[in-house]
Amino acid sequence: MSNQEQESAQQQNQSSRSGRDLKKGTTQQKVLQPVRLYHNLKVRILLPVVIAMVVILGCGLFGMYWQDRQAIDSDVHARVKGAQQVLANQLDEDASLLIGFQQFLADNEKLQEAWFSKDREELLRQATPIYEKINKSNRVTHFYFIDLEHTCFLRVHRPSQFGDTIRRKTMKQAATTGKTTYGIELGKFGHFTLRVVKPWFVNGKHVGYIELGEEIEHITPKLSETLGVQVVFAIEKRCLDQKQWEQGLKILGHAGNWDQLSNFVIIDKTIGSVPQKLLSQIDSGKTENTQISLTDSSTGKMYHGGIMPLMDAGDQQVGSLVIMKDITQQTAELRRMASLLLIVGFVVGGVLFAVCYIYISSLRNVSKQLIETAHQAGKAEIATSVLHNVGNVLNSVNVSAGLIQDNVLKSSAHNLTKAIDVMQQHLDDIGDFVTNDDRGKHLPRFLIDVSQQISSEEESILEEVHSLIRNIDHIKAVVASQQKNANGTAGVLEEFSLVELLEDAININTASMERHSVKIVRKFDDIEPVVSDKQLLLQIIVNLISNAKYACMESGNKKHLLTVRLKHKAQDRVVIEVQDNGMGITAENLTKIFSHGFTTRKEGHGFGLHSAILAARELGGSLTASSDGPGTGATFTLEIPYQKAGTMLCTK
Repeated sequence: MSNQEQESAQQQNQSSRSGRDLKKGTTQQKVLQPVRLYHNLKVRILLPVVIAMVVILGCGLFGMYWQDRQAIDSDVHARVKGAQQVLANQLDEDASLLIGFQQFLADNEKLQEAWFSKDREELLRQATPIYEKINKSNRVTHFYFIDLEHTCFLRVHRPSQFGDTIRRKTMKQAATTGKTTYGIELGKFGHFTLRVVKPWFVNGKHVGYIELGEEIEHITPKLSETLGVQVVFAIEKRCLDQKQWEQGLKILGHAGNWDQLSNFVIIDKTIGSVPQKLLSQIDSGKTENTQISLTDSSTGKMYHGGIMPLMDAGDQQVGSLVIMKDITQQTAELRRMASLLLIVGFVVGGVLFAVCYIYISSLRNVSKQLIETAHQAGKAEIATSVLHNVGNVLNSVNVSAGLIQDNVLKSSAHNLTKAIDVMQQHLDDIGDFVTNDDRGKHLPRFLIDVSQQISSEEESILEEVHSLIRNIDHIKAVVASQQKNANGTAGVLEEFSLVELLEDAININTASMERHSVKIVRKFDDIEPVVSDKQLLLQIIVNLISNAKYACMESGNKKHLLTVRLKHKAQDRVVIEVQDNGMGITAENLTKIFSHGFTTRKEGHGFGLHSAILAARELGGSLTASSDGPGTGATFTLEIPYQKAGTMLCTK
């Protein structure tokens, strides 16, 4: 046959074998080969760390910003709330001064004489120097002498106007109570005046009233200076007469705009230009818990504050008091601080990110090395079990071979050879030799005995041969189980029967189990084929069975029992239990048993159960141990999903 013909025949054989293999794969089971996806630690760990850092940084920045903002709001709120108290304190202070002046006036004998004589000219002459003095030194702008009928007898500050009835609240309160009364009241010219009305008593007799008053416009800048705020006084138009208000502006030399607002008129302010947004809020008339937060577009300044009702002496609302604090600088500092904290946060976060990135990169490499080490340790565990069991069987093979050799060497067949030699010497007279010769007479019995001995020896040799064949078959079964499961590589997912896998794991340990009289009980539910890492799962189960065997051997029990269970856990979970009646596990060791390097066996390396639990987690499952204590045995429970999640599969 030519080379071309040989190559063609080889190709045909290969094609036919491939076709048979493909056909076999479709009729027996699906073999699934996954693309191994190592868990990306950078995504699983670094991403949550980054998100946590961003959340913490954001919450920290927001918390500090909110806290500082609250501090600003609290400060402004305190100033707004304190404005009324400051105003009241200032009015009390000014009123006390005016009351002192009134007492001096009431005790002035010359004024008393002019009053009793009803001499208006003399009263004016005596009062004018006093008024001029207190007007200049203490801003007293109003000075009245009022009779018991509440008629104005003399206006020292405006002598030409008298004879009118005073109907103000302070006047009525003083007349009703008989005590000095004071309060702020709105005059006809639209200005607030602090008025103090004192009942005038001479020698215990009530003779009239003395009233002093001052315009309170000087309080506005004092409020602004004391509280560090801007102040605006607005009066409701319903309380004013436009002509009289404009006349009052001319008298006092002030400027004002009646048409600036619909419902209010601004009578005093410390801010140069009132922002339009504030004008709208004032004109709305809302004063209860009204907060102000605005930016003056013309100056770029930011204001925060509130609007309070402005009450007169009769406790009637006649206007609004606006208190605003300039928070432009505080807000700018707050934003600068937030920006600085943000920059610092990003720098610190960047450093932490870099450190975590480097650390996790190193951790990923170490993790991969540990996984590979675990795989190698698992393979070594299986290889050790296989070699150990094969070695046990080989001992039996050696014993059987030795017995066969001894039986052959000590066989009675050589006696038969001697008898045949004697018979060959007497072939010519064999009849006479058997009949008459003493040796010949024993020859038939001798042949019968030798035949029986050879038959017995043959049965013994056949029995040892059968034992030898059985042991060789067991070696083949152990090796075949390992070869069948070692065809795959760790990390390859395939569809397989758990019952068959458990039988393979048991077969690998069977010889050792028989040698140490360990009885194995199988309790398998009808479980559908699973999709998982067959090699990795075999490593776990072989390890658990091997450990259970040693636990039985070291327990001192006469009967060694090992139970392997396979059962459903849930719709998508399956449980494998390996239970022994061995030495048991203490409660203290139950918390350590899966730790790397921990072992209770002198010859143990402390890596088996640690690698087993890592492998179980890699399969998407779990491995747990339970025991009631020393001498009660132990149960190891392996739980895995029917199909490992998160892995891309491709069908071969």
